[in-house]
Amino acid sequence: MRNEEDRMKDREKEAQGLKDALSKANKEVEKLSRIKSDFISMISHELRTPLTSIKESISLVLDGIAGPLNEEQKKFLGIAKNNIDRLAKLITDILDMSKMEAGRITMRKRKLNVNELIKEVYASTKASVEQKNMEFSISLGTSVEPTWFDPDRIGQVLKNLISNAIKFNKNNGRIKISSAKENINNSWFVRIIVEDNGIGIPEKDIKNLFRNFSPLDTSMTRKYGGAGLGLCISKGIIELHGGDIWAISKPGAGSKFIFTIPIYKKDEEFSFLIEDSIERARRNESKLALIIFEVKDAKDRNEKVFNELEQAIKNTVRGPEDKITRYKNGEFLVIMAVTDRIGVMAIIKRIRERIKTALVFGISIYPDDTADKEELIEKAELDLRKGENSIIPQKILLIIDDEEGLTSMLSFRLKNMGFDTITANDGDRGVELAKKNKPDLILLDLMMPKIDGFEVSKRLKKDSDTMRIPILVFSALANKNTKESIEQLGAAGFIEKPFEPEDLISKINEVFKYV
Repeated sequence: MRNEEDRMKDREKEAQGLKDALSKANKEVEKLSRIKSDFISMISHELRTPLTSIKESISLVLDGIAGPLNEEQKKFLGIAKNNIDRLAKLITDILDMSKMEAGRITMRKRKLNVNELIKEVYASTKASVEQKNMEFSISLGTSVEPTWFDPDRIGQVLKNLISNAIKFNKNNGRIKISSAKENINNSWFVRIIVEDNGIGIPEKDIKNLFRNFSPLDTSMTRKYGGAGLGLCISKGIIELHGGDIWAISKPGAGSKFIFTIPIYKKDEEFSFLIEDSIERARRNESKLALIIFEVKDAKDRNEKVFNELEQAIKNTVRGPEDKITRYKNGEFLVIMAVTDRIGVMAIIKRIRERIKTALVFGISIYPDDTADKEELIEKAELDLRKGENSIIPQKILLIIDDEEGLTSMLSFRLKNMGFDTITANDGDRGVELAKKNKPDLILLDLMMPKIDGFEVSKRLKKDSDTMRIPILVFSALANKNTKESIEQLGAAGFIEKPFEPEDLISKINEVFKYV
């Protein structure tokens, strides 16, 4: 029995030793990968700096700034400039490849329509295509909808594919870019095709197209140039977007390069964004705040309110890597912000100044609260359910009275009581401001020149945008007829001038209690 226990202990010790050795080896590999990546970054920088000076010097001479040139001199300098551009691109490709291998390439994804990017790339590359006497066109699918992608990186993929289509084509050739929305295995994608009628690719070479340093064959490399990095980098970029890339081609019949970008549903979008944000925070050793908002009052939970809130929050959150989306069938609004708890409070303060809908919210911080995605979400939801964090927007009061001194003093006092105020010194202006700002309450004087308070009230009640705004009437005219007229107008309350400030505040709070 004892021997069996000893053997088990020995096996456990051996297994632990292997585990430790494997962990150590992995750390060494990661360390070597970082050293390699850092070395390539340094070399790239050292190469780019003199290249920039050389390119600028040649450009100055070519532009005639350093003196006149004959046509032959321009031709040779143009060749030099083109080769500098090729060398600069090769350095960029090597750097990108190194970052990709080390898992350090950064994607700055935004929610955009890829059709707009295709138009931009088409406009910027059209001249270089037409220089080769080629026909260049685009065909954009009308059903393509916005999705999350890095426009710089997807633009890089498109330019790589267009560059290859130019390189492996002929004079009077054709290049076409098209887009469409496509369902693949019950998931929606944007499918983009870069198509040409060039020399085509042998079937045996297609499987090697997207591998490192894999140009088609040595004879083609000598003829057309290139290190075979562009397609490999393109594949890495597309896969980091959750898509796929492939080629269809036959020698002499042209080529189609096709890639896809996923279109996320609301909850899929949330899951993808939180994973992407956590991974970026981990890589950059930064903090990530998850803020989940819920509309406080059930009566305000409708798509119109959600869309307005989402837009207001998007206009408030400023970080280039911060994300805003919806969660749980769109019933919750979510911010993922690269910040800590203090930064969250600054975001909340800005949101409070912009919105008119009451919200409750929950917060969790990566990695302070947890490094696990599911737990990060659970902690934010638990904080939300406690109901301790809320945004109660300032009530907006519109004061309409022809006495400027009174409106000024009332505005000052009410602002100190936590209200936001707008003032108007005649009825026409009051109606205009009510339509524009849609205040929560209107304080209306009855006796005014031009149009009086009765007419103002009638106009507001006739307009669908203002008919539901409560009106608190104040007037020095407090006889029986006046009070009956006020009741007929459907005013929310009446207060007689002169009044004590406390009485006015009490009346205002009473109105809001029943609204």
